[in-house]
Amino acid sequence: MVSRFAPSAIMKYNDSPTLEDAWWDEIDQFDCNAADFDTASCADLADELDLFRVQALADPNFDDTLYEWDCEIVEYSLWLPLERCCHEGVLLPMGQREKRVKTCPQELRSHLSSFFENCPPHVKHHLALMYWVVVRIDRARRTGSPEWKPEKAPPRSPYHDTVFFRPPVLKYRNYAR
Repeated sequence: MVSRFAPSAIMKYNDSPTLEDAWWDEIDQFDCNAADFDTASCADLADELDLFRVQALADPNFDDTLYEWDCEIVEYSLWLPLERCCHEGVLLPMGQREKRVKTCPQELRSHLSSFFENCPPHVKHHLALMYWVVVRIDRARRTGSPEWKPEKAPPRSPYHDTVFFRPPVLKYRNYAR
């Protein structure tokens, strides 16, 4: 799994948050459960992608290939960039995908590029739909809205969960009253 918590990344994060930090923060907050994936498995590909549904039904190795590429997505934390490359669960054309992930960290973009180049199209579209649904369910549960853009992401406190030290919260009582 790609980690942003190398010492240089921590120093960079603490100095001044960037758009890349917004991506990492959203990835770190992702917390789904099996019910989210069960819900996503009920989603059907859009009508214009029916060819990929037919190809998946005809492919005897579809489940194995889907599992392999799903593991790739989880290993490299590609669920958020993949979700950003979709509109209503349908992958956008390449030019629009590039615009949506241009602020994404370079290491994620390189793995995402490899995913798009090497994953079979009928598997790619099923995974894109699945992660689009799962990520949006999780985000709606956490924030109340499934929408997210790195430019509009709220800044996180410098004392979020990955920091090993938090200043004590003290409450003083006035006994002089």
